[in-house]
Amino acid sequence: MNTKSIKPREIAMGFTGSLLGAGFVSGQEIMQFFGVFGTYGLIAMPISMLLLYILGCFVMKTARKTGITEFDRIIIRKDIPWLRLFFSATYIFYLFGTVVIMVAGTGALLNQLYDVPAIYGSGLMTIVLGVVALWEAKGVLTVFSITVPVMIVVGMVIGVFSVFTFEPNAIVATPYSSENPLIGNWVASTLAFVSYNMMGAISILVPISPDVKKEDVIHKGMLQGVAQLSVVFLCILLPMVLFRDMLAYSELPMLALAEKVNPILGVGYSLLLFTGMFGTALTFLYGVAYRIRKYKNYKLRPLIGILVTVAFMVSLLGFKELIGIVLPISGYIGFFAMIGITRHYISIQR
Repeated sequence: MNTKSIKPREIAMGFTGSLLGAGFVSGQEIMQFFGVFGTYGLIAMPISMLLLYILGCFVMKTARKTGITEFDRIIIRKDIPWLRLFFSATYIFYLFGTVVIMVAGTGALLNQLYDVPAIYGSGLMTIVLGVVALWEAKGVLTVFSITVPVMIVVGMVIGVFSVFTFEPNAIVATPYSSENPLIGNWVASTLAFVSYNMMGAISILVPISPDVKKEDVIHKGMLQGVAQLSVVFLCILLPMVLFRDMLAYSELPMLALAEKVNPILGVGYSLLLFTGMFGTALTFLYGVAYRIRKYKNYKLRPLIGILVTVAFMVSLLGFKELIGIVLPISGYIGFFAMIGITRHYISIQR
């Protein structure tokens, strides 16, 4: 008999941790999906938090009542193999796309700090990532479980300090943006943001759901998680909106802000960003390899070698550009996954 009982705090930390990756805390993700819309971006933030709360509860309640822990079966209730395979492939695309973004992010990091061509930084990340992954040093992920929370706290401190340090721009209400045609208005941007983040959250929330003893634990855990996320979100979003003119052309806006607040703070934040990017890339690389091998039993080492090589080649598109391509596409496809989850939940309630 299973005596383990999941507590609200565990749900909250799992949910928050699934969203607060290096891309989020770098500021580029928040800038593209919310910052460019000014006042509408500020309005979109609580809407996105509400949607994440509702969908998170749907996912956990469905998994708890059915005992289903597979990603594709949570989304597609009926036995439709090709459709389940499609959403599984979409999830692999999202995971691998994130690996590519993190590789590109390292190139952007070294370029912004030391004016080193981005290709060298991305190449360095690829080599280190490949060596560690081939070595199967999964234990190093425990280090990143410590550095990422520190990075979040430092990011919040930078955001708060900047509000009291710099003269803000006038906040403009911009419902549309021409900067990225894939997320041309604030509504589409909000829905895409919610959907691709739920793709990541599902893999964390579903496995723990059957161990939740009472349904109100889900509500309390998700509420706490959304509250935690909202605090970090606001600390990063406000500088993106208030100092948009100063940060708009930076690949890593929060790093640029940290350097302007204090150069030493900028160096410390850059180290945290690097470890965060590496940890995210390594985690998701293992996730991609594991899911590919579920369908085709490739040998791990050659598969890792192929994946990191492809990741390096695609990363040359650039960190900012990849966030603007991979995440919206994942979000729009993920939107249909969210519809599937909602239908599954409603069918169970009936």
